[in-house]
Amino acid sequence: MIYTTNELIKKGETEYSIRNRIKNKSLFLIERGVYSDEPNPYFDEIYICKKYPDSILSGISALAIYDLIDFIPDKFYLVTEQHSFPIRRKDVYQSYQDPSFFKVGKTKIKYKGGLINIYDKERLLIETIRLKEKIAPEIYYEAIESFRRIKNELDFYKINKYVKVFKNRGGLLQKIKEII
Repeated sequence: MIYTTNELIKKGETEYSIRNRIKNKSLFLIERGVYSDEPNPYFDEIYICKKYPDSILSGISALAIYDLIDFIPDKFYLVTEQHSFPIRRKDVYQSYQDPSFFKVGKTKIKYKGGLINIYDKERLLIETIRLKEKIAPEIYYEAIESFRRIKNELDFYKINKYVKVFKNRGGLLQKIKEII
């Protein structure tokens, strides 16, 4: 399992005990502030969300997590607020959003035994339509077909509420109605 320094301290560890556990090889330093109880941990969505707690999984990563597409992304697609520090990792694609709508639809879900920050399905539908040009056509159409299949599970009150935050709200809502 992957832990941050703060999580270990909340569990009763001290900085001294953390250093001792690293020396005794009962805890392994992955990178500054992130530890694992396994020598070679698998870097997954849980790790990324712990390492970058102010980011949200979105785009192709979120579509894959919700099983709305069959494509397995080779990068983690993260959204951060504008003017956030850049994430300099080859396995992360970072995009920036205006703070006024960055947290709209943000949720935490249990995934593979951990918690991850991700947009809910309603916000993800809006993002998919908004960013159509940035998504490969085959992935876009597969995602839209999946949204059509689960349209009874979607909360259209949330969608209406979320759309009001965006600049092109009228056109966006019209596209959603046409697609779904």
